[in-house]
Amino acid sequence: MRFLMVCMQYPTGPGQSYMTTELADALTAAGHVVEVLHLDWAAPPGARDETLVSASGVRVVRCPARALEGLGAIVRGASKFVLSGLRAGRAARRSFDLAGFDALIAWAPAVAVAPVLARARQAGIRRRILFIWDFFPDHHRQIGRIPGGLPFLAARAWEQSLLRDFSAVVCTLPGNADYLRRNWRLKPDQRVLVTPIWSDVAPVPAVDRAAVRAFYGLPAERPIAVFGGQMVEGRGFEQILQAARLRSGDDLLFLFVGDGRLAPLVRAEAARRGNVAHLAGLPRDAYLALLGACDVGLVATVPGVTSFSIPSKTIDYLRVGLPVVAAIEPGNDFVAVLEGHGVGVGVPFGQPDAFGAAAARLATDPVVRAAVRAAAPLCLDAVFHVRRAVATVLDAAGWGRSTSTES
Repeated sequence: MRFLMVCMQYPTGPGQSYMTTELADALTAAGHVVEVLHLDWAAPPGARDETLVSASGVRVVRCPARALEGLGAIVRGASKFVLSGLRAGRAARRSFDLAGFDALIAWAPAVAVAPVLARARQAGIRRRILFIWDFFPDHHRQIGRIPGGLPFLAARAWEQSLLRDFSAVVCTLPGNADYLRRNWRLKPDQRVLVTPIWSDVAPVPAVDRAAVRAFYGLPAERPIAVFGGQMVEGRGFEQILQAARLRSGDDLLFLFVGDGRLAPLVRAEAARRGNVAHLAGLPRDAYLALLGACDVGLVATVPGVTSFSIPSKTIDYLRVGLPVVAAIEPGNDFVAVLEGHGVGVGVPFGQPDAFGAAAARLATDPVVRAAVRAAAPLCLDAVFHVRRAVATVLDAAGWGRSTSTES
């Protein structure tokens, strides 16, 4: 089959990858043809369109996003969706033989690629597949990324109108498929499928823990609970900081690795407390090596939201064999993945004392740690391997059977 993939992240530098690149490469390896329209949301001002071919043979047309600057955040945000979508639509018409594709693959928010979707429909691409990882704009309003009122209502009405243009919608968890059906209007013939996020699941070779810890100035013997990722709103790491405050007299060190708007908050906490440390973001290989010198991985899903997420950092933790402790909101199916595969535990959000206690137990119990090291590769292969996403896409596109779940 021939697929046109439209996405906002598609790194092509040496050693770089993302779920979009991994899916495109896996489809290509399975004998299909993939071309990519990359609407580069993070492109610097003045960046130009470019066309390249990846090492795996995927043709990529990169189209930088545009926005009106200097008129406030609301105007900038709204104009970025409109102007960037129009640019992407022109790039789709100019750079691709749209009638030659069997299926379109896109990611929410659909409003970002509305003109591309219209051109795909006009070209007769009947199979149009939308992946939803966060429900725009519901999730973004709930975590404070966009205001309520008229901007939210307009964005939601637009997204709703576009949602019905897809033949299949793919959610990451059964609970999100339920949320979709309860809160969004679907056509009777629209399919709703479920497949988790995916990534490289190859185990990471063991490291010299003492050497890695010494290199980063970390204590040689203390158990380390690590949180890696962007320090921004909506990551829930405030609960992890609260757990550290409640266990300030313990031996367990809470290590935060990453950058972002809230990184100064973490650095200030590290300056005040002996059980908190912060490191700036690291290159990928160095980050994975650092994880291998830690003892338990920490994740926190976003509180106060009505749809659920699978923190992608979970995959990295499992690749190095770390048990995972998750602060999780009620109803999130993610806890069933952790506990069902024996690789971690979930703690209700809002219980930082219980969260810290679970982290300390998993970091220091040798029996649990050995069991997780054995179970992690099995969990990664069964849940997070890209072949699940490939099977879901092919199923949604009408090719063969799938191991995905239809809700």
